[in-house]
Amino acid sequence: MTSFQLLRKRVKDDHHYKLRDIRTAIDWTVWLYIVIPALVISVAYYRSWWLIAPVWLDSVPEQVVMIPLFMIATSWSLRVYMEEADQVYLLQNHRLVNGLKKWGMMYSLLKGLVLTLLGIAAVLPFLLTGWGWGIERVIITGVFVLLVSWNVNVCRYFIELNIQSVWVKWIPIGLMNVVSIVFLVIVSQVGWKSTWFVLGGVAFLLLFLIVQLNQRLKLSGTFFHDVMLERGYKQSITKLLMRQVGVASGRTVFARKKPFLFKGSKRLRKNGSRETRIVDLYVKWLLRSPGKGQYYLQVTGWGTAAIFMLPLAVKVIVLLFALYALIGLSKADWHEFSEGSYAQLFQWEQQLKELSARRAVKVFTMPCFILLCMMTGVAFPGWIGVLLCPLGGWFMMKGSLRMSHQGVVPSSTSQ
Repeated sequence: MTSFQLLRKRVKDDHHYKLRDIRTAIDWTVWLYIVIPALVISVAYYRSWWLIAPVWLDSVPEQVVMIPLFMIATSWSLRVYMEEADQVYLLQNHRLVNGLKKWGMMYSLLKGLVLTLLGIAAVLPFLLTGWGWGIERVIITGVFVLLVSWNVNVCRYFIELNIQSVWVKWIPIGLMNVVSIVFLVIVSQVGWKSTWFVLGGVAFLLLFLIVQLNQRLKLSGTFFHDVMLERGYKQSITKLLMRQVGVASGRTVFARKKPFLFKGSKRLRKNGSRETRIVDLYVKWLLRSPGKGQYYLQVTGWGTAAIFMLPLAVKVIVLLFALYALIGLSKADWHEFSEGSYAQLFQWEQQLKELSARRAVKVFTMPCFILLCMMTGVAFPGWIGVLLCPLGGWFMMKGSLRMSHQGVVPSSTSQ
């Protein structure tokens, strides 16, 4: 097997591994209710930006576009696709190892090229129709963004290799990112007009890249470091999904012996009924659980942004999707709490459990959805929407919760 064939096999295995993780998190409901509508809306807005520049673009300086461009162009890593089992045979074959490193680095640079082109394509309507850039200026800026991203990511590898402390290594990386963005701003504003500046800058960046890649090939004794990095790259989707569900990985910075919230375990409500006390336990469990409140904030935040950005006819659809998501999250959280080891210590009557569930679902659904209804009323033209939208949302939520408890609305959603 040649080094190129070995790289193809490992890239294919890496893609299958990540695709399997994505499939576990994105089922058909997420595609139907979130991904597909988001893609349709994004394409419609992207097409409209080519026709007429958005109004809010007048208040945004064109220099700011370098920040998302740089972030997109550097959202890849320099990889050599080494594995732990390679120390048995592959390390003995220096020709095959060097070939794998060369093809791995070339493939990484190719990914950087693709991401840079995607970033340029994403902001191209802003540059041409909004700020009036010319094609020559866009091409020169894109070339510098590509070369800078290549050099930055190779530099990141050497920084991570030589600095072991997680906190210390972010200082040079952050400084390098700031300097790179400032350099790109200079190129996009005045540097692209000078032929000597463009030729000298491109030559310097290419020469610096070749020197770094050549030094990377000559490095020896970095096998275990490369294997550790490759394990992290391969499991990046897994780490992201586990972080979103609140599973902590690695060593915690602070070890807390007492709860941060409700140290005295006092009641949140003065009503002493049994279902109220159960709901109090549920609220405390929810607020103490890492990442639980983040979902409600995300639904409210993205819903508010979509309500203000989308046309009037789509605002109500966004509101319905937000209500469905909030009810699904609340019911899933209640199911996790009621089926947990702590809740199983109590012998609950079925009627008491149902009453508690109805109250628990309203705890976060009600304030978040009423807030979204208020934002919808503000987004509608005229003052009448500010009064009618929250009132209509209240009755809409009551009816949806009633249908949900009767089993019409699905009782859980994937988080």
